[in-house]
Amino acid sequence: MTPLAMIVIVVLVDVLGFSIVMPLLAPFADRYGFSAAQIGVLFSAYPVCQLVAGPILGRLSDRYGRRPLLVYSQAGTALSFVILGLSRDFRVMLLARMLDGATGGNFLVAQAYIADVTPPEKRSHGLGLMGMAFGLGFVLGPLLGGAILTLPVPDDWRLRVPFLVAALFSTAAWLLVLFRLPESQGTRAGAHESARVISWRGVVDTATLPGVGRLIAVGFIAVFAFAAYEGTFALFLKRRMGWDERTASFAFAGMGLLTALVQGGLIRRLAPRFGEAKLVLAGLGLAFVGFAGLALGTNAAALGGGMALVACGQGLASPSLGGLLSRATPRNEQGAVFGVYASAQTLARMVSYTISNVLLGKLALAAPYWASCGAEALALVLALRPLRPSAEVEAESAVDSRAVEAS
Repeated sequence: MTPLAMIVIVVLVDVLGFSIVMPLLAPFADRYGFSAAQIGVLFSAYPVCQLVAGPILGRLSDRYGRRPLLVYSQAGTALSFVILGLSRDFRVMLLARMLDGATGGNFLVAQAYIADVTPPEKRSHGLGLMGMAFGLGFVLGPLLGGAILTLPVPDDWRLRVPFLVAALFSTAAWLLVLFRLPESQGTRAGAHESARVISWRGVVDTATLPGVGRLIAVGFIAVFAFAAYEGTFALFLKRRMGWDERTASFAFAGMGLLTALVQGGLIRRLAPRFGEAKLVLAGLGLAFVGFAGLALGTNAAALGGGMALVACGQGLASPSLGGLLSRATPRNEQGAVFGVYASAQTLARMVSYTISNVLLGKLALAAPYWASCGAEALALVLALRPLRPSAEVEAESAVDSRAVEAS
């Protein structure tokens, strides 16, 4: 099995565990009498810690290799799920969430790994396969979590078992990394030695590499727009259409499946033909129209069309942005850049979840999606200027392409 296929499987197994747990965290905490504020803190602990840890973990992977950081990250995730499943104390559960966030470099290091093992012209396809694994994981995980809840176990353990099953999935991913995944930087002579030391100045330097800062900004804005959908759509459907949570879950699953199909299939054919830059523009444009459709839609057909456009737009733009970002980045900075990128996306979600719910509750049901339209338009403006990697990065990309094909 190729390293690319192996890392995609690792990501899929890891996402399955994560997506089993996330829909159940709030009911689990509520069962033990935690206040609404405490539940909110539990949800916020992970992204806050990941926001700080992301660039550091990415830089460490540049210096010491992808595989050691993936081993560390997977172990932290598995341990956090075990602690959550066995604990009833708020402080212990909070520490578990903080542990998961502080070690949560699984996906950003996986992105850098894919950049290592694919030639530049095929990176969007590789990142698209990773996006497909995400999509499938988020479709299958909640379904598996629902099935687990029907098992004949004591009532006190009914909500605990899914956390322990998630820990098993994370442990399986850890074992795959430990025993089957080769180090991706083995062919990158001098990569470890040339990676810069960890510092906040290094983070700033990374974000100001030619072309990198603008791509991170586009990614931040695009995720900000999409997170408004993630954070409000179930409530939007309930208030506008009268749909219950079960129907909303099917809508989310269908959208995740469509996004996965675009990322896993279409990207491979479209990227070589049109290039990542055009696919980013197309994806942002489709998402803009889709959010307008959601804001205006008053029936199932209109809402379904808007969801499909947003899903296709996200499926085109996300891996294409990752591909462009990897091609604009020197090989010894891939982990650091994807670490900053992951933290920027985490921050975008944190801000968007708050703003979009305030807009929905205080202004109008459609207000979050009109805000997303504005965000997508701003991202389009930023993405219109073509990416031109420096001569040094272009030369490295040519060397990388020959090295990867030779291996």
